[in-house]
Amino acid sequence: MASIRRKKRKWQPVKISFGFIIFAIMFVYMLIRIIMSLGDHDLSVFQVEESNYDTNFTATGLAVRKETLNYSSTSGYVCYYIRDGEKVAKGASVYSVDETGSMQDALFDVQNSGCSVLSDNDYKDLSKQIQIFKAGFSPSDFSEVYEFKNSMDNKVLEMYEDMALEQLSSNQSFDSTFSASKSNVSGIVTYYMDGFEGYDINNLSADDFDKTKYTKEMLKKSDVVESGKPIYKIIDDENWKIAVMLTKEEYEKIKKNETIRFTINDSSRRLSAKYETVEQDGNYFIIINMHRYLAEYVADRYLNITFVFSETKGLKIPNSAITEKDVLMIPVSYLTGGSGTTEKKYFNKIVLTADGTTSVEQISPTIYFTDDHFCYVDPADIDDNTVLAANESDITFNTSTAGTYKLKGVFCVTQGTAVFKQIDVIVDGDDYSIIDPNTAYGISAYDRIALDATSVKENQIIY
Repeated sequence: MASIRRKKRKWQPVKISFGFIIFAIMFVYMLIRIIMSLGDHDLSVFQVEESNYDTNFTATGLAVRKETLNYSSTSGYVCYYIRDGEKVAKGASVYSVDETGSMQDALFDVQNSGCSVLSDNDYKDLSKQIQIFKAGFSPSDFSEVYEFKNSMDNKVLEMYEDMALEQLSSNQSFDSTFSASKSNVSGIVTYYMDGFEGYDINNLSADDFDKTKYTKEMLKKSDVVESGKPIYKIIDDENWKIAVMLTKEEYEKIKKNETIRFTINDSSRRLSAKYETVEQDGNYFIIINMHRYLAEYVADRYLNITFVFSETKGLKIPNSAITEKDVLMIPVSYLTGGSGTTEKKYFNKIVLTADGTTSVEQISPTIYFTDDHFCYVDPADIDDNTVLAANESDITFNTSTAGTYKLKGVFCVTQGTAVFKQIDVIVDGDDYSIIDPNTAYGISAYDRIALDATSVKENQIIY
């Protein structure tokens, strides 16, 4: 029987196609990503939004006017002819002193007549004053309640006095029992004093803006006024000033403008005016020159001044997304230009060669920003114990001795990895902040950032 010979098959290498290699790489990559994500929690992200913002701020203003106190020449009950805040002509009667008490008796009769002596216009005026006070009231300034009460008492007293004067004017002996006092100048009359009469605006002090030390005495009283006591105040110059105390940041912002726009006491009316700057005893002030609206604010020593600026676009982010990163502070004198460029964004690194000599190698780590003294450098881009050479000198700097600075930023996850991006906060709110959209190494509108910065680490793969 013939034997069957089997042919020997030659070994041939397995041919691996290029497509198979690509598929294998993708499979391994996906497997690694799946394994890494098994222990991860779902990451909440926030899409950065564009937002308009303004940098208006409010400060306390001190009203400075040409104020002159007038004193009573006789003793008795005072009958006022001019209401608080009204203008009086030169030579017109401001008040009379009732030496017999007839005005006091007439006033008592009016107040106890049992019928309404106030007109509809009187009630409207009182209601308007109450609404203005409510709109500008702050619980932190509770002492203003007592001042407002005294002011309203005076207004009601004025209305009663008008009725009493009408009754007395029909009495033929009226002129003989009253000693009238006339104004020797025209101006606005008011009935309070607070120690700022004759105030020298060239001697501004921080204490002048401390409302807790402020006292206001009402001059209009229903009892007997003694001779020689202050009885009213007159302001005979329509030009007045508002001194405003500012922080250094507010002061520097104001100085960028030749004129300022502002409102007074939350008024809807926007004003524009020139101003002067004053730096005194470590404090910062501006003085606003006013030529109108004296009568409207004659009863106020302190004014709420809101400075108005144009709206600007920024980026809105949640405060929970904000984190901090320690960056290196390298002296700015070590910055240098590179080959073919004058832009200073390089450092000269001293390198030890194999033969024991040294050479200089230029490196360009991420520099978040610079100021007059330091460059703020990403520590991930420069090795510890790196020795840098200064420009045009033999001085060196070891990065192990560099100080650190906490830089504010967010983790941007737009590309799938948590990348630290610095931010410059312009407006700091309770829940959200507005940041500068033009910050170097920053974020842009529609970028995706980690909603909670504590839930992610820098360079962590997200997806």
